Amino acid sequence: MKILRIIIIGILFLNFAGCKEKPEPEKVEMDQFDVDDSNNYRHIFREEIQKDKDRENKRMKREFNGGRP
Repeated sequence: MKILRIIIIGILFLNFAGCKEKPEPEKVEMDQFDVDDSNNYRHIFREEIQKDKDRENKRMKREFNGGRP
């Protein structure tokens, strides 16, 4: 009976430990690099640039609407 418990606990442990999502490997787009092997930082920070553009557009819309959201 004790061996059966150990086996069941072992199976449960392996089930929880082995069945998780594997992290996606980090990849770099080829467009990030220029011909002279320098970085094009627009590709590295494109999410931050898009957030800044969205904030600026939102601010401009508020000004156009007279301060209303």
